[in-house]
Amino acid sequence: MKEFDKAWKLSQVASYLGGNLVGDPERLVLGVASPEEATSKHICVLWEKRSFKELKEDVPVVVPCNWLEPNRVGVEVKDPKLAFVKLLSLFEKPRATKGEIHPTAVVFDGARVHPRAYVGPLCVVGEGADIAADAVLEAQVFVGKNVHIGEGTVIEPHATIYHNVALGKRCLIHAGVSLGGEGFGFYSVNGKLIKIPQVGGVVIGDDVEIGALTSIDRGTIGNTYIGPGTKIGDCVHIGHNAKIGANCILVAMTGIAGSAVIEDNVIMAAQSGVKDHARIGKGAIIAAKSGVTKDIPPGKIVSGFPARDHREELKIQALTQRLPEMYERLLRLERLCKGVEGEDEEGNSSKAN
Repeated sequence: MKEFDKAWKLSQVASYLGGNLVGDPERLVLGVASPEEATSKHICVLWEKRSFKELKEDVPVVVPCNWLEPNRVGVEVKDPKLAFVKLLSLFEKPRATKGEIHPTAVVFDGARVHPRAYVGPLCVVGEGADIAADAVLEAQVFVGKNVHIGEGTVIEPHATIYHNVALGKRCLIHAGVSLGGEGFGFYSVNGKLIKIPQVGGVVIGDDVEIGALTSIDRGTIGNTYIGPGTKIGDCVHIGHNAKIGANCILVAMTGIAGSAVIEDNVIMAAQSGVKDHARIGKGAIIAAKSGVTKDIPPGKIVSGFPARDHREELKIQALTQRLPEMYERLLRLERLCKGVEGEDEEGNSSKAN
């Protein structure tokens, strides 16, 4: 349940959502709530008619067009799920005070912090770093040398941004993220592993969200790249020099090996992975726990390990579940054949003429 001090008139909510107001325009709304928790002070978004049964009659609602009955107050919209997202944004509390550097923060000489940026307690901003307007660094964020933090980007506590990382505008970096750490590169000489220096960087586009404890390594030479609008879940790893396109979704615990290429609008479900240098085509979907070992064409849906056409994998899984039954049938056929051949207990054939 979302409830804050600021109240909105129902007419303001309707205008913000671009919907049709039904009922008292002066009705005040204090927050968003689920059908089970909503009171007359809240507004509730419904996209299934059965949810009305769980809702009190005096609760304002946001519903699809032509759903409201005469006794109901609310707003009718074309897309209630989108309206739900917008409503949560409307009632969301601001993250931090802008235009402040906390006294305990360390800002090195040569770093540039915009007057409208916020740098929280115990943050470190390295030499040559550039923090743009309206950026927010929550407590204990480390920003290395020559890092760029774009306008409106928010970095939550304990994130580490190593040197030569560039973050676009309006990004959201969750707690414990590591950006620009050293890539995993070694060369074997006579059984001894020699470390390969990683001298590249990381470039992250606008409107990217990166979940808690995710790590994105810097390139060996050149940059690891994350395209604009991409959303990355918790505990994801992206190896050095990987290229992730625009508007991709990488769900929790996904692993991207070095130099892999993920084209635009790809979805990789939880615990899926892709080998180094493989390419996943635009709009492809990689099902949960799948392992991509070769290139995937655009628009393809794959699953399993190694990842294959999803329908083929489903057929294999269905057949696998029938293996005990098929095994019993095979044993019966063997016994039948032995009877026809007339084998004795030692397996010697004694077929009659």
